[in-house]
Amino acid sequence: MSSNSQIAVILFTLRDFCKNLEDIDATFARLKDIGYEAVQVSGIGEYNPKDIKPLLEKHGLTACATHDNWTNIFEQTDIVVDRLQVLNTDFTALGCPPHDYLNLEGQNKIISEFNRVGEILSDKGLKLGYHNHAFEFEKYGEKSFLETFYEETNPDYVYAELDVHWITRGGGDPIQWIKKVAGRMPVIHFKDFAVVKNEPTFCEVGEGNLNWPGILDACQEIGVKWYVVEQDSPFPGRDIWESVEISFNNLKKMGIQ
Repeated sequence: MSSNSQIAVILFTLRDFCKNLEDIDATFARLKDIGYEAVQVSGIGEYNPKDIKPLLEKHGLTACATHDNWTNIFEQTDIVVDRLQVLNTDFTALGCPPHDYLNLEGQNKIISEFNRVGEILSDKGLKLGYHNHAFEFEKYGEKSFLETFYEETNPDYVYAELDVHWITRGGGDPIQWIKKVAGRMPVIHFKDFAVVKNEPTFCEVGEGNLNWPGILDACQEIGVKWYVVEQDSPFPGRDIWESVEISFNNLKKMGIQ
């Protein structure tokens, strides 16, 4: 199944509404009513892709990508390959590395493992990406983890899945980073950055302080395929369903189809 839209939402955002197959069925129906045609499968626990695929087909949704955990990607890679092949998508990403890897030795281990498994997936026509948070902007030496990661992983085997909110919270410039990973980012994560009561806050695309015209121009310049709405928690005073609808509608207004 293919989508005519480039806009997707990651199911992690709606994880409280994806506790079981009945929930997922209802969530897919509601997303379709909003106008979404694609989802990134993540945040629904361990699952059998053969249970998810018919629900996607029922509601006319495309799986544009998945997330998977460290154990599955690097120790049980066949599980990841099977999920991608059943869901008919070619991209997965590590959502977050184990926190005990957040040091110089761990950084080197992550880079080595991404190069190794990225080549395995590439040989099967699949892509392995990395989803960043803010902690990757810590420096283990002269450069941040994220800089070192993309310099030392093989661009033929290891892809980016930048998160523009987390880049901003880490002190980076989303536009510069998008251009930095040109040629290796089919999927990007979109959530806006706001400040509420002097605290950084997740908010809907177009409702915060990020430079969306510049971000979208950069994405189109480097050929991003999927714009994935992700919001870790609701903006104060809104529920998460309202948030995913606002983000969808704002992206449409910005000219994303």
